[in-house]
Amino acid sequence: MKSEHTVNEIDYTLVRNRGQRNLRIHLDPKGAVIVSAPYRLGQKQIDDFVANSEEWINKHKQKVASHSFETGDFVPYLGRKMGLLVIDGKTPRYDIIDDKIIITVKKQTIENVKKVIKNLYVDTVENIMKTRVPYWCDELGIKQPEFGVNRAKGKWGVCYPLEKRLYLSYMCATLPEDLIDMTVLHETCHLVHSGHGKDFWALMEKHMPDLAQRKAGLAKITKSGWSMNIV
Repeated sequence: MKSEHTVNEIDYTLVRNRGQRNLRIHLDPKGAVIVSAPYRLGQKQIDDFVANSEEWINKHKQKVASHSFETGDFVPYLGRKMGLLVIDGKTPRYDIIDDKIIITVKKQTIENVKKVIKNLYVDTVENIMKTRVPYWCDELGIKQPEFGVNRAKGKWGVCYPLEKRLYLSYMCATLPEDLIDMTVLHETCHLVHSGHGKDFWALMEKHMPDLAQRKAGLAKITKSGWSMNIV
């Protein structure tokens, strides 16, 4: 369910989702404000949330607008800012050489470049999951679930314990690999404990002793918003 709203001169699209627990906010590739909320949450609470996020919104609108997706721009990738080189070619593709991401497109438009970067992100996260999901399932002593990559921008990962499925956002490719691995473990642990109770966090800490440090690192990146809106 989508609707348009304005608070403090901030226009935003509200998306209400059944089963969602928390308010989330992000900017789409054009800088539009998208808020996702639990289905029955009051409108005033949502408006207050957006109003209190005004500084964050203004800050990250500038970041979204700053990307040209041309040669000389940068792309966040596995925790680093990689230089971008865009070249013409018959077949769209990506290559990584040293600290550069090379994007080949038939026609150099923002949307064409973004499409190839998205493919890079999806492939990167998928390849990491192919090794880390089986690894953590073995460590936890559970059966391997179905897993894949989705296009979510509001959260890094999601697990459906009853269906035995888990997904990571393709935007996880912007994170350092240790934080991607933490996200894989997090979602895999939900196959054992569906909630975020003491048993869940105890299981996480048992298999990842530096969990608190990694959580702090992910929270800092999430709060900054620097990576979630690149493509």
